[in-house]
Amino acid sequence: MEKEYYPRFDLTERLVHWLTALFTLICIFTAVALKIPQIMVDLGGRTPLRILHIFSGFLMPVPIIVGFILPKSGKALRKDLKTLNWWDKEDKRWLRSWGGAKSLWTGKFNGGQKANAAFSGGMIVAMLMTGIVMASYSLFPLSWRQGATFVHNSLALLAIIIIAGHISYAFMEPASHRSMATGMISRKWAKKHSPGWLDELEGTSTKPPSSEEEFLESINVEDLVNKSKIK
Repeated sequence: MEKEYYPRFDLTERLVHWLTALFTLICIFTAVALKIPQIMVDLGGRTPLRILHIFSGFLMPVPIIVGFILPKSGKALRKDLKTLNWWDKEDKRWLRSWGGAKSLWTGKFNGGQKANAAFSGGMIVAMLMTGIVMASYSLFPLSWRQGATFVHNSLALLAIIIIAGHISYAFMEPASHRSMATGMISRKWAKKHSPGWLDELEGTSTKPPSSEEEFLESINVEDLVNKSKIK
């Protein structure tokens, strides 16, 4: 009997997502406030905002690190991170067509989500490293701090654009957004957006050959040889 809903994200994954999002938004808000004098003054001045910005920046990678090393409750997170780091031809097709290609047989995550995860992970590391250089006046020369400031600010602007797109997508796909709140997703949504993952959950193989190459790959050559010998 087919289930109506399937678990998509467990509690650890949801906490990691929302805590990382919280620290990221705090970093963005304090960065904007530090650039606008009137807002900076209204919020208590430069010093408390700078401290909050640095503190939230250091906390940004903590949720995923803690979630990753948890022996039992981090199992699903580790599995999903491995999936996000594995690219197949369906993900490449998704990126080339921006999700518009016919007969896409994506897994739990599509190429866009994997690209976003890769950018987010790299962004956190780069922002943390450049932030350390910027904050360490006595440890690094001026040229290093200037370069780090340029990279930090450029990545921050790009991150704002990416996050705005991510939030927009969440509003356009409420079922996907709810799954990060409840952990559950409907079978109907999975069949439309992640048919490969649905096959994995149900232990089936419903993907139709979409090209001559895939059709040839689906043929069991050994069986054909055995049948020819019998004849």
